[in-house]
Parts: sequence; structure tokens; C-alpha cells
Amino acid sequence: MNKKLAVIIVVVLLLVGGGLVLANGGSKSSGSAKSTADSSSAVATQSVMIKNYMFGPMAIKVKVGQKVTWTNTDAVSHTITADTASSDAPSSMDIAKGETYSFTFNKAGTYTYHCFPHPYMHGTVIVTN
Repeated sequence: MNKKLAVIIVVVLLLVGGGLVLANGGSKSSGSAKSTADSSSAVATQSVMIKNYMFGPMAIKVKVGQKVTWTNTDAVSHTITADTASSDAPSSMDIAKGETYSFTFNKAGTYTYHCFPHPYMHGTVIVTN
């Protein structure tokens, strides 16, 4: 292969790769990336269903002093584990199928959480005054 053809191939590969990155929002996807939620995408509810290895809705909004209840409908156990552990954030033991876990949020803030055995499961609770 001559030098000119090799340069053309490299340029084409760079252009195609750059186009894929731009089409993907300019960021790499790692499969374990956390989704961030803002207050406009959060649903005002106090109930979260655990179904098909997902929290639904993934982002909720509640007021200070409100209790949130998670209900597991999957055949396997899940947890509600705060990404940043504190007494102000939820932390459950295993929640079996048909069981619930409730936590009262007493401090405003954004609380992200995941399932410990299934770390790809993520959720967010936005607590406002």
C-alpha cells in the first residue's frame, strides 16, 4: 500500500469516528453512566415502582417531610442505596418481590441512588422546600 492511500484511509477513519462521536452527543457511552435529572424532568410523586430492573419513574420530586415508598415487583430482591450515604438519604436492606421500603426526606436537596446488587439501576429524588 502506498503512503498516499494510507493517509486517505486514516483521514476517512478519523472523519467517520468524529461523526459517530458527534452523533452520540459528543460523549462516550460506558454503559454504566449515571443519568442526571433536573427539576423539569422529575415527576411529582411519592411512589416508585421497581419493575424490569428499573426504577419508575427514574426521577421524582417531593417536598421536605414527605415519605417516598418504593415497591418491588421484580422476582429478585433490590435495594435503595444512596450514592452518597448519610442519615438524610435512603438506605434499605434487600426488598423482596411484593415488599416495600419507605423513607421520609427531611432535608432539601437532590438524592441519587442505585440498587446495590444491580448498580446499573439508578434513580433520583429531588426534595424541595
